[in-house]
Amino acid sequence: MNFRFLDEKENRDLRSIAQTMEDAYRSGKRIRDMPQPVCEVAGSDKERHIPTVRLRFTAYSKHAGDPADFPGVSDRGLRISAQAKRVYFSYDCVSPRVGSTEDIPLRINILFHERWDESKGPTALGPDYLAVTHSAALAVAKVLGCVNDGGLPARAQELPPAAGAGAGSAPAGSPTP
Repeated sequence: MNFRFLDEKENRDLRSIAQTMEDAYRSGKRIRDMPQPVCEVAGSDKERHIPTVRLRFTAYSKHAGDPADFPGVSDRGLRISAQAKRVYFSYDCVSPRVGSTEDIPLRINILFHERWDESKGPTALGPDYLAVTHSAALAVAKVLGCVNDGGLPARAQELPPAAGAGAGSAPAGSPTP
């Protein structure tokens, strides 16, 4: 597979996505107005129809407004749900680099969206969807220095089952496509 970003002028890479998440957290109450990095994974240009998937990263925190809007302690940690050709992935990052704390973690949401009409969909590709999303999440967590890698396991196979496999809903604060 060929990996390219939607906005090739900015030439975003893993470090720039992590920096955008850090900058969003540090923006305090303006966090919802900060950029949402989007990257695209596309198949070979040799194919007639190029399969593509999109990953959108969104930062969120209790700084965004009313603390009641931010999920409580029981909602913290890794959250995964799947719906059709989408995977919603969310985890909390406590990081000295970012300045996030246990009380006010940086919540990183990732929306994986397959955009190829002819694919076999989540029935055949669901584990691959999770693997790609997990890989992106873990890479960002490592660059940001999230304590315990944001609660992410080392391997996608170790992830808990996705809620709503095929018909779930997105976790609170999830990005929209």
